[in-house]
Amino acid sequence: MTAAADGSVAVPGTYVVQASQLATPTRIVSNSHSSQTATLNGGTAFDLSFNQGPSPGVTTAVTVTNPTPATVVQTINTANLGISASLINKSAAVTENALVTFSAMTSGQTFTVAGVTVTASGNVTAANVAAAFSNIAAGRSINSTTNLSSSGTMTDWSTAVASGTAVRFTSTTAGGGVTDLSASGTNSGLLTIATTQGVTDEWYISVVGETGSQNQFTLSSTPDLGFSTNSNILSTAQNAVLSVNGIGSINRASNTVSDVVPGVSLGLIGTSSATITVAEDLSSLRNSIDNLVASVNDFNATLKKMEDPDNADVEIGGALSKDSSFVNLLRKKVKAALLDKESATASGGMTTLRDIGLAYKLNGDIEINETLYSSAITSSLSDVKAMLTANNDKQSRYDTAAKGLALESKVELLNLTETDGLLVNRESNADTNLIKEKDALSALETRMAEAYKRYIKQFAAMESIVQRSKSTGDYLEGQFTAMENMYSN
Repeated sequence: MTAAADGSVAVPGTYVVQASQLATPTRIVSNSHSSQTATLNGGTAFDLSFNQGPSPGVTTAVTVTNPTPATVVQTINTANLGISASLINKSAAVTENALVTFSAMTSGQTFTVAGVTVTASGNVTAANVAAAFSNIAAGRSINSTTNLSSSGTMTDWSTAVASGTAVRFTSTTAGGGVTDLSASGTNSGLLTIATTQGVTDEWYISVVGETGSQNQFTLSSTPDLGFSTNSNILSTAQNAVLSVNGIGSINRASNTVSDVVPGVSLGLIGTSSATITVAEDLSSLRNSIDNLVASVNDFNATLKKMEDPDNADVEIGGALSKDSSFVNLLRKKVKAALLDKESATASGGMTTLRDIGLAYKLNGDIEINETLYSSAITSSLSDVKAMLTANNDKQSRYDTAAKGLALESKVELLNLTETDGLLVNRESNADTNLIKEKDALSALETRMAEAYKRYIKQFAAMESIVQRSKSTGDYLEGQFTAMENMYSN
């Protein structure tokens, strides 16, 4: 027995379930047929007559045209009666055998069997012919024998060890449809296939209805295909019968029972008993709380890196070190959306996340007070659920009805990152300032380039003046030297 609970409606408790009878369908088979395409009723159309439901039932006739086992199945499956049919080949895995007795051969005689052609070039005893075919696997040539040549390999058959003049051939193809072993050629009469041990195909039409006593049916036809033969009626539709906590004779049409234990679907497998305990699964709630705490603490650690001018993180370290007012505002917004927010669906004293043990530490991280959490979950679980979810696990953020704290907090946090939110506006302002700074830097670079050109031009002029002054100085120095020399004489 299996049990699956729908957490939204399952009622906690212990249930003792006893299944005394399983639901079954009406299941019948036809007599056997030699193949799935065997002609029925000489090829003339005939009717299948179904009588469905408790006596007297409702009778429906469906006509089978071009009747074969396959078309009978097709007709039933397309009749939309809640009844299905299929073909079953009982002999599909049977292996066919044939015992072959060989005769002596004289020169020039030949025959072919199982893909191998043999020709005698002299006298060959029957035992030697049999020895040539002894213990040959499919795909192999036969054994070499004096005065006997062969061509081809064993095809679709293998052989056992020869016994005197006889060899047993075994089909390597499973199934009752294997072609019986035969010999061909000028002297095929030298082989006697004394026994062909196999089976004729046995195809059956299996017809099955739905479970439950209201779905019982009978089936008959002319010609009689065996559907109404007692030995071919394998089971009759009946209800499942079970008891729950001592309340017996509970009847259901299916072995999947979902309306006896509230919020629990039972799968009946056998006539057995089981004790089923339905209890709240608190692990998913705790996992969600733990993930919330981890996420908030990771966020707090990131903010600390961004406001610390000495942080070594090359990507975010100190990024907001000169904007402490924004950092503080962001922390305040997150705190207001989480631990400070009161639920619009408060219940039984459960109003905020603080009531289930969540609290801020001095460093800004969140921690869980295990004593408070355990007490709230143990004694006030329904109130906690109402506070967090408004007892609605599929509520939209756009629903005008009161929302649980989980959805309200989610919406407030989303507002920080959506259009016109605090973070989006901050990012937009930063982008605008960056563009302005880039424009100012570009203008400064232009002015610096122009100043550089001006300074280069002035430097060149000064260089020219210096060179001319140096030349004049050199000239004057020469004149003064000449004058000195003149007066010194």
